[in-house]
Amino acid sequence: MSMSLRVIVPPHPLISHWLTILRNPTTPEILYATGLEQLGTWLTYEALRDWIPSKKEQITTSTGTTECSIIDPNIPILAIPYLPAGLELYRGARNLIPNSNLCIGGPPKEIEENAGIIFYIDQITTGKNLLKDLNYLKDKEIDSRRIRVITALAANQGLKEIGEYIQDLNIYCACIDPELISESELSPGIGDPSLRIKTRVTSSH
Repeated sequence: MSMSLRVIVPPHPLISHWLTILRNPTTPEILYATGLEQLGTWLTYEALRDWIPSKKEQITTSTGTTECSIIDPNIPILAIPYLPAGLELYRGARNLIPNSNLCIGGPPKEIEENAGIIFYIDQITTGKNLLKDLNYLKDKEIDSRRIRVITALAANQGLKEIGEYIQDLNIYCACIDPELISESELSPGIGDPSLRIKTRVTSSH
């Protein structure tokens, strides 16, 4: 794995708790979806700690003036969930980034020069789809330091694949699982999120 790829597994008991809920094969679909939302909340919180753009403002209170920090609304944040289960992660995060632009279907063609980008993907398995989008952003000369990836689980194989091509990327996940069973499942894993939240892929007739 490239040393420039930073994979952060925050040691937070709530992150561990909700990962356990996802790992349990008897967890009902509603609670499973809640677990994804909760991981989206706590992992995004950790990802924003030193990254979310802010600015200083002078505030006059009833007793005096003080300098405060406030989130800069002039710097857009693009949230890109991988459907379907990545959307559950984003739902848990949207209260933390209320001014974010939700991008369905991958990175948009036009991206502001100062935009921050957050990918929400339920699991990084082979890493192929994420790497495709990251290379697209790389071709548009978007600095990887402007990007964050939020995922419930990541496989060593997928992380290695991404790390060989992408520099200075930060990935936040609840755990790194050692074994890749298929493109949709890791071991010990959390099952197939698409199936566990009862998603059907349909097409128009």
